[in-house]
Amino acid sequence: MTIGPSVSRAGAAFGVLAVIVSTLLLAACQREEAEAERPPRPVKTVAVSFNPEDTFGSLVGEIRPRVETNFSFRQGGEIRERDVDVGQMVEVGAVLARLDAEDAQDAMRKAEANLFSAQAQQQNAETERARQQQLYPRTSTRQAFDAAIAQASMAQAGVDAAQAGLRIAQTNLDNRVLKANAGGVVTAIGGEVGQVVGGGQMVVRVAQLGTRDAVFQVPEATIQTTDGNARVDVQLLSNPNAKATGTVREISPTADPVTRNFTVRIGLDTAPDDFRFGSAVRGTIRLEGEPAARLPMTALFSKDNQNAVWVVDAANKTTKLVPVEVHRFDTEDFLVTKGVASGDNVVVAGVQQLRPGMTVRLLEGQAE
Repeated sequence: MTIGPSVSRAGAAFGVLAVIVSTLLLAACQREEAEAERPPRPVKTVAVSFNPEDTFGSLVGEIRPRVETNFSFRQGGEIRERDVDVGQMVEVGAVLARLDAEDAQDAMRKAEANLFSAQAQQQNAETERARQQQLYPRTSTRQAFDAAIAQASMAQAGVDAAQAGLRIAQTNLDNRVLKANAGGVVTAIGGEVGQVVGGGQMVVRVAQLGTRDAVFQVPEATIQTTDGNARVDVQLLSNPNAKATGTVREISPTADPVTRNFTVRIGLDTAPDDFRFGSAVRGTIRLEGEPAARLPMTALFSKDNQNAVWVVDAANKTTKLVPVEVHRFDTEDFLVTKGVASGDNVVVAGVQQLRPGMTVRLLEGQAE
């Protein structure tokens, strides 16, 4: 039996295998040496800082007067004078408009005449009562005396009725003149000279300048999730430096039939002069929430479908992958509530090139 060739082939195969293994070991050693000699990778980091995430949202509204009064005549008639225009300042007692008063003046003169007549009848009746009192019981009967007393009482009632009629006529005449019972600025006109208006129809609208409200159209979901005592920051759209704060003063009990939003009035504590009626403002509601750390979206890393970030160990400057709990994603950043601690250095650039335990170097100006 011949075995020489088989032994030779086995030896050759073993030699080739030994060469391959040696080559692989040499390459591995070279890679380890190269990695050991590779300088630390520079990274950009941010220090974690937890703050209450309290901004709920903002809406655009307008400034309106808190108290706005519609002045109107109690009775209808033709407007003969209108003494104010839109934008004019008025004081308490200022005349706003006048109606045609000829009929009221005639009624006033008639009431005065009725009063004079009633007073004359009352004087005659009182004189007759006094005379019958002197004559009774000598020359006058009890029946005549009682009749004189009744006639005097009726005459006095007539005087009272005439005086009441005179007061009503005087009131009707006074009501022909429309006066302001509060000072402010005229914001609207509802009647012109020569126009016939009805009782209760708005003729002049006056807004008081003392207090102002910011009025917003708020969705139902926002009302349900917002505390009624929440503070609201209001700033002027045309001038963001003009700011004021306030609280919810009034919420409309019914929604707008078209938009399904509710009208909310914010009572402003103090309003700058720039907050003119009708000015557009932005209101921001701020609520204290759970502390969260805001990190840029470039710091986010995903492993096994779990959100994570790379944290640089402060002692040996090596990286470690830390799972985090994301509270909310925004356009350019996200909020973390758990997984990292205040002061941790989180890598925010080149996270795809990192691996656990890699030595890194913080760029200049980065937190240690």
